[in-house]
Amino acid sequence: MKGFIYKLVENDDELTDAFEVRRQVFVDEQGVQEDVVFDGCEGQAMHVVVKDGEKPIGTARVRFLDTRQVKLERMAVLEPFRHIGIGKKLMSFLAQELKNKQVEKVVLHAQYGVIEFYRACGFNESGSPFREAGIKHVKMVRDL
Repeated sequence: MKGFIYKLVENDDELTDAFEVRRQVFVDEQGVQEDVVFDGCEGQAMHVVVKDGEKPIGTARVRFLDTRQVKLERMAVLEPFRHIGIGKKLMSFLAQELKNKQVEKVVLHAQYGVIEFYRACGFNESGSPFREAGIKHVKMVRDL
């Protein structure tokens, strides 16, 4: 795989890069309302950005529900970079970062179309399907 860079967001420029990926995937591609995609929880979250050189191509947001449990949200990879392992590598990067912070459990709301991806990353469904932002989802959990 090429030299993609996976890193925690450390400054406003990197956060802007992460937001641009999120906007392209969720707002432009999937038609989710911008006020849903950017919900005001950014300041309490840890963000990750994936870059191909200087170009941002992936992102995720992690909110701490308590000291041992987090919620993974807003994970996105730009369409031309999907299905080449970036998402799995992003999940591995995040798992290691979270283990370093003594996090024990990760929860997420997976869009129905990517359940298999999250299963392959060690997540299991928990509960019945529901709609969020007009898209079918299911809650998934993983112990670290």
